Amino acid sequence: MNARVRAPLVLLGLFLLAWLPRTAALDAYVSPDERKWLARSANFTYALSQADYARTFQREHPGVTVMWAGTLGLLSVYPEYTQQSPGYFTWEREHFEAWLQSQTPHTPLEVLAASRRWVALGVALLLLVSFFPLRRLLGHNTATLALLLLALDPFGVALSRQLHPDGFVASFVFVAFIYFLAWLYAGQQRRDLLLSGLFMGLAWLTKTPAALLLPAGAVLVAAQAWRVWAYRTKAGLADPYAEEPPSPPSAAHTLRMLGTGFVLWAGIAAATFVLLWPAMWVDPLGSLLRMATEMEAYVEGHVNANFFLGAPTPDPGPLFYPVAIFWRLTPAVLVGTAAAFVFYARREWVFAAVRTRRSSRALLWLVLVFVLAMSVPAKKFDRYVLPAFLALDTIAAIGWMALIQLPWRRQARPWVQRLRTLSPTAVLATAIFGLHGLFTLLTYPYYLTYFNPLAGGSYTAPQVLFVGWGEGLDDAAGWIRRQPGGDQARIAAWYADGPFSYFSTGTAVPMGYSSPLSWLDTDYAVTYVNQWQRQLPSPAAVAWFASQEPVHEVTRNGLVLARVYDLRQTLLPPFIDLNTAPAADFGGSIRLVGVDLPQPQVQAGAQQQVTFYLQSLGAIEANYNVLVRLVSLDGSELWRSEGWPWGAPTAGWPPRELRPDGHRLAVPADTPPGLYPLLLSFYDPTTLAPLPAADARSGAALPSPQQTVALLQVVPPPDETQKTPASTARWQLGNSFGLAAEPLPPTVEAGAELEIRLHWQVLEHPQMRYTLFLHLVDSDGQLVAQQDQPPLGESAPTYSWQPGQQIETPLRLALPSDLPAGPYTLRVGLYNGEGRLPVSEQGEAVGDFAALAVVEVP
Repeated sequence: MNARVRAPLVLLGLFLLAWLPRTAALDAYVSPDERKWLARSANFTYALSQADYARTFQREHPGVTVMWAGTLGLLSVYPEYTQQSPGYFTWEREHFEAWLQSQTPHTPLEVLAASRRWVALGVALLLLVSFFPLRRLLGHNTATLALLLLALDPFGVALSRQLHPDGFVASFVFVAFIYFLAWLYAGQQRRDLLLSGLFMGLAWLTKTPAALLLPAGAVLVAAQAWRVWAYRTKAGLADPYAEEPPSPPSAAHTLRMLGTGFVLWAGIAAATFVLLWPAMWVDPLGSLLRMATEMEAYVEGHVNANFFLGAPTPDPGPLFYPVAIFWRLTPAVLVGTAAAFVFYARREWVFAAVRTRRSSRALLWLVLVFVLAMSVPAKKFDRYVLPAFLALDTIAAIGWMALIQLPWRRQARPWVQRLRTLSPTAVLATAIFGLHGLFTLLTYPYYLTYFNPLAGGSYTAPQVLFVGWGEGLDDAAGWIRRQPGGDQARIAAWYADGPFSYFSTGTAVPMGYSSPLSWLDTDYAVTYVNQWQRQLPSPAAVAWFASQEPVHEVTRNGLVLARVYDLRQTLLPPFIDLNTAPAADFGGSIRLVGVDLPQPQVQAGAQQQVTFYLQSLGAIEANYNVLVRLVSLDGSELWRSEGWPWGAPTAGWPPRELRPDGHRLAVPADTPPGLYPLLLSFYDPTTLAPLPAADARSGAALPSPQQTVALLQVVPPPDETQKTPASTARWQLGNSFGLAAEPLPPTVEAGAELEIRLHWQVLEHPQMRYTLFLHLVDSDGQLVAQQDQPPLGESAPTYSWQPGQQIETPLRLALPSDLPAGPYTLRVGLYNGEGRLPVSEQGEAVGDFAALAVVEVP
């Protein structure tokens, strides 16, 4: 084929290889930050249309190129946006999305995909542009191979198709650096310097770490200046490794050219930075100061912990990036990089050229600069060193070019002779596809699920690195949408805003940054892989979900990414800091799911806020009243509060919505010390008929329409001496109860009553109703007398007891009149339908009862 025809076809093929993987399925999953960049792009667009240039500052990154791409995408889908926009949107929540869907026929995903398309096109063009300086630095074949590796790198593809700074800035940094090397090592042409400065300015406009190009370039210029000085001035000789005869200019002239070129390079970048960011036109100093101030706070650390080497951590430390790079590289890049090191040391074949060696060193220097610099802040993600991946891809291409020449240039063993029958190009293409491009194909469109198979791939990555950036949540949302009623469901999800909500027609509720009470009244919960890794929102929550059976699981490329749980028949789980034990249903319409009583022990005259968390079980037609009463153990009322729960009518209460119903509990000033049950019920104010109550877990009807929700203990003032000092618990029953007993008389007559006083310490909220048993057994363990009853009777079941309370229960056990003389042991314990609670005595397990004492019957 004619060379004039072949060259454009090669360039077209390289462009398509870079563009197609990045532009396919752009409406697939959404990463967490893209929603924010879409809203910032909308604000950027509006600011431009209003000539409000100061408002084009949206974030300290500053992400200007990303917002330009977002502007192009937004206007390509919605050209009338600047005329119809209501103004600026905050990007912390989905305000832009809500307006877009309510006022236009467009969806956020449609606009995002259009914006991504511009990013993908821009990155593909940038990679293509890098081919020209690479060709001058490394030769045509090496540059072609480098572009193949760059185009098909799965990690690079994943990040360079998102409306996000990381993929864009890596491409700008790489192209700027390659043109800078072309200027420095390939003739010092001003065109190269101009293009490098332009791309560096675009990199600065994208993300602040691009500023590392300046010190990286300064070191290379200084090294080149030293080389010129050493060989031309100090030694008076030409560079012995130069590929061309030394040029006539003196060393001083060359040094001036290098210094002037570096200053011009920085100046071009600065001019680009100013010209393409309108905020710099009107407030340059203020914009720069704001960038510096906000970036200082940004790099301090993660809002939530990171994950590294099997544990959550606020700062993964200096090993993070070397490990992350190893897990993200492909086998082809690893092999090529290793080969480059070997052949560089031997200065063989492609490394015989000085320009290739210098370019290789410079690329490695870029890797070190980014890895070392990005290791300083506590906030670390693998994507922050994406420029290092592009540099390593290029180094690997040089290594492969050296490696592929080995069988064709040396006499070798029979297998090498057989290899010589193949074309070097065919061998190289096969190796690159099988060890590099194939992984991009296999992980489409979830490219971020790729991990190096030489490191264990997706099977080991979740134990080592933070995994998951929204991929899979689109599948979870789609599965819920296909369920009956799923299009109207309320769903709690990790990364709810954007990664989940863009694919859901229901209501998405964030799971991570709010109280669990704000999302556990949902129909479904969707948990995510890096949520499990980092134990968020709490280890107890993660453990509880892990103990449940998901109704759907999203798996891609060996990674379990998301799990869907059906919560429609689920009470509040135990990790909620509420007493959920008294959960009850009233009339099949309203459910008490928990109660918050801040101070279970108070003095007479005290007041406190008690909150009941109520949930609608379905459509409610009537407006019911709630009735809250504080009574004594004999049922006498001390205080009451009633009215609409939550201060709102119950008719029209959305099903499953959780409402906090607060009441100011006032204990009368003349209330004597003692125990007082707090009762909750509902009634129809038109008929005064109470709603029947049932246990929320079992569905069994309660004996009364009033549910005992808590036990309040009124204590004497601190200056009064209590009649009975607090007893130290000798036994512990389960996790909730400590027990002590007053001494019993050593002897007791047959037919008499044995008086027993038990002192309970409530260690944590009891979750069930327990029954107390008193058993008197003879020396053979035979039961001779017993009494089974709730410790405080039916008026104060054990689930209403509160942590920290000290409760005394006086009991009487009647002994048979014909009881034979001898020793008898009194046993005590607690049980329910599931069995007896285990008992320990001073930390040692003793069984399922406490042996209080041995009494003698004469």
